[in-house]
Amino acid sequence: MNKKIIICGGGTAGHIYPAIAIIEQISEQYKNIDICYIGTEKGMEARLIPPLGIKFITIKSSGLLQKSGIIRKIKSYIIFIINIISGLTCSLNIIRRSRPDVILGMGGYVCAPVFLACLLLRKEFYIHEQNYIPGRLNLIFARFAQKIFLSFKETEEYFRKKTKRTVFTGNPVRKIIREFRSGDKNYRKYGLKPGVFTITAFGGSLGADRINKSFIGLSDIMKDNKNLQFILISGKRFYSEISESSNGMVAGEDKNLRIIPYEDRMQDIYNISDLIISRSGANTVAEIAVCRIPAILIPFPNAINNHQYYNAKFLADNKKAIILEDSETNEYILEKILKDMISDNFRLYNGLKNKKGENIFSESHKIITDILIGDLFD
Repeated sequence: MNKKIIICGGGTAGHIYPAIAIIEQISEQYKNIDICYIGTEKGMEARLIPPLGIKFITIKSSGLLQKSGIIRKIKSYIIFIINIISGLTCSLNIIRRSRPDVILGMGGYVCAPVFLACLLLRKEFYIHEQNYIPGRLNLIFARFAQKIFLSFKETEEYFRKKTKRTVFTGNPVRKIIREFRSGDKNYRKYGLKPGVFTITAFGGSLGADRINKSFIGLSDIMKDNKNLQFILISGKRFYSEISESSNGMVAGEDKNLRIIPYEDRMQDIYNISDLIISRSGANTVAEIAVCRIPAILIPFPNAINNHQYYNAKFLADNKKAIILEDSETNEYILEKILKDMISDNFRLYNGLKNKKGENIFSESHKIITDILIGDLFD
């Protein structure tokens, strides 16, 4: 009889992509294991998980959002309570029916009812924490977890009072990203010139207005430099406005900027990018590290516990990225940083690109899978 694993997590790519990396590893290496994924209907997991060919089940779940005003706060609490009860009931039924051997939580609100169900049914579960600063949900449930997998070794400090069951594994990166160099450099896909130094900007899966505007301004300032070209992944919510306001900057062979709303195949972007300008979500940091692309990281200032800053700081401390505060970001600051990087025959840029050191994320998918499977058959 096949062993069974339940993986839960969702909401954003930062939780789902590492889960996909683990699912890929298990599916490739262990044919006698059945995987079930628990997510929500509204999260990105509803689009990204079913194509993997594993069982996908949705439950109700939401966070306790901080709203202003008494009425909105009461409404937020009511929705939270209704969803947590519904999600817990469904999770109890799923676990009872499927009788999984291992349960792994990858983060997001959907994990709360699943973890609660595990406690009520006395089922062991594992947690993976993607960020440098752990989320509240993982901190709450850490003391009950069999093991907590950490993306950053320093994160252990935040769990020390909760548990000693932490394991430094890194943050798993999908196979298609780890092997991004295996494909041809497809500049033509984006209307770019082959071999020209390419700078790419994006603000996470939803986009970031400040990064968009600053990057467009930077490309305009540098428009006479034929040795540079720019591609902006604006986010779908900003694309129409940007396209209309950019006055045709993206059209024509003589233009140095291309703008696209979203890109599912980030491996194509990484393959042509010489420099990345982006937010510093845990998944982005791990992918940039694995691809060894120098970066200017602009942490999202409203991230809980400022965790994006600490994600970025990890790469900056290892001399693989430069941190720029969001409040300081504009086209002129980006121009100065870029000119500093490429001056003196690209001395600063090459220092970032050629920095030696262990890549902690390249084997994370294997480390976590080996631990799960080892405990499974122990």
